[in-house]
Amino acid sequence: MRSHLVEAPPSANAAFVCRRTFPRSRVRNRLALVAAAFATACAQLAYTAAPRSEPGERPNVVFILADDMGYGDVAAYDSKSLIKTPNLDRLAAEGVMFTDAHSASGVCSPSRYSLLTGRYSWRTALKQGVLGGFSPPLVELDRMTLGNLFREAGYATACIGKWHLGINWAGGVRGDKSYTMRNDAKGIDFTQPLQRTATSNGFDYFFGIAASLDMPPYAFIENDHVTAQPTSMLKAEDTGGRDGPAVPGWRHKHVLSALGDKAIGWIGDHQDEPFFLYLPLNAPHTPHAPADAFVGQSGMDIYGDFMVEVDHTIGRVMRALEQRGLEERTLLIVTSDNGPETNMYPRREKFGHDSSSHFLGAKRDNWEGGHRVPFIARWPGVIAASSRCNTPICFVDMMATFAEVLRVVLPPDQGVDSVSILPLLRGQDGQYRSEHGIIHHSSSGQFGIRKGDWKLLLHAGSGGNVYRTGKSGGRYAGTIEQKSYATSERQLYNLRDDPDETSNLVAGRPDIVEQLTALAAEYVTNGRSTSGPRQPYISENWPQLEWLPTK
Repeated sequence: MRSHLVEAPPSANAAFVCRRTFPRSRVRNRLALVAAAFATACAQLAYTAAPRSEPGERPNVVFILADDMGYGDVAAYDSKSLIKTPNLDRLAAEGVMFTDAHSASGVCSPSRYSLLTGRYSWRTALKQGVLGGFSPPLVELDRMTLGNLFREAGYATACIGKWHLGINWAGGVRGDKSYTMRNDAKGIDFTQPLQRTATSNGFDYFFGIAASLDMPPYAFIENDHVTAQPTSMLKAEDTGGRDGPAVPGWRHKHVLSALGDKAIGWIGDHQDEPFFLYLPLNAPHTPHAPADAFVGQSGMDIYGDFMVEVDHTIGRVMRALEQRGLEERTLLIVTSDNGPETNMYPRREKFGHDSSSHFLGAKRDNWEGGHRVPFIARWPGVIAASSRCNTPICFVDMMATFAEVLRVVLPPDQGVDSVSILPLLRGQDGQYRSEHGIIHHSSSGQFGIRKGDWKLLLHAGSGGNVYRTGKSGGRYAGTIEQKSYATSERQLYNLRDDPDETSNLVAGRPDIVEQLTALAAEYVTNGRSTSGPRQPYISENWPQLEWLPTK
């Protein structure tokens, strides 16, 4: 991939622009000189609110992404949660809780693409669904990722955990851009090096699994090879997932602790240099597989036990930072890639624990339960302890946010949907973020848009899961009662007055419907949702865009 960062002339207002490539060692040397020259100019941009940081100092960043962790699974977010999450609760007490944070999709792969690139995944060929363990790479080689951003700024970078963005396996099908959920290992030679893992997208080091824990291959990958040959086969009844090749002796219950061990070891190896660690966990996604020590710990069920282990793993990382004296100069963020799995419904009925909290819907849906997620950030000296932010934010915002933290100017064709939330992290007014719309996108590829208090869904129903309807039980028994939101072609909610999405206002506010439809159309057809040069977009054979106004 081409480099995106070079020196800017001393008169420039920002530290770097995109022009030509430098080897990494030269980048680091040049960055040191540039940072010194721009210390005064840049201090006001990113660090005036950091009394315990030097004006030119940039933090280490650890970004932990849980898998299918719901808003209601974290006690700090929902006092009715039956799961104890002391480490997440402590993190919230020491930092800021975003109460209106959203993943960029209701499912895994598109959510991760958007997080890492600052660009909505529906702008790619992946218009709906997710990838499988043997699907081709989704992130384009010329697309800047958070890994590229940090590495080119002189940081050591690592991705440790669940990748789920496609890999080229030796002997696998190449050139197919359909991006179906490919889990068939036919023809693949596991002895050969892999291509296009996370190390092709800005990460110095990768250790983890190809996709979700219910997708083969059941093997660890380190950089460009599997750590052991998957010469056995696991059946769906044994894995809680799909049939596929596995390393002999593979146990799902060992994966989360292995990722924690690798992450802590990597932090120790890089504690003397600035680093960015992206830690996408495999849990509490199905199959729910807590380590033996956590079975029974929640007092609820195996999902609750898995969540206890997730919290424990986050606590391990927190302690590793503290023990190495890194806590004060590390920005630590914990969130989830989307809402909780639909198996939360019988759990809600049996135990009274609601993984979506009071929100409607679950993973895959465009209703709030599908994409409103916990999002906690701690940065001592910059983020006020025990603070809350109610401004809507989205995963796509991370690219612009970290670029501002690093004092980097993004190229005009990168991070095209990203808005910096650094002012919000610092407790300041984030007016531009407040006035900027957020696109919601469901597993079936349906669109919605949020701006301010208003949310418009450009489809009927959830946009994702197919729910039973009926008068008995209603939403609290895993069914969704037949209401206007299930039959209307569009749905409009005022989330300030109605966060549970009970009253569809589409008939009474045609002005808002028209405004939000036009804004969504602008975001789609411009190829970006931020200011800048128009980007290309694919419009052919895109049935989910039937709502797009015709000229």
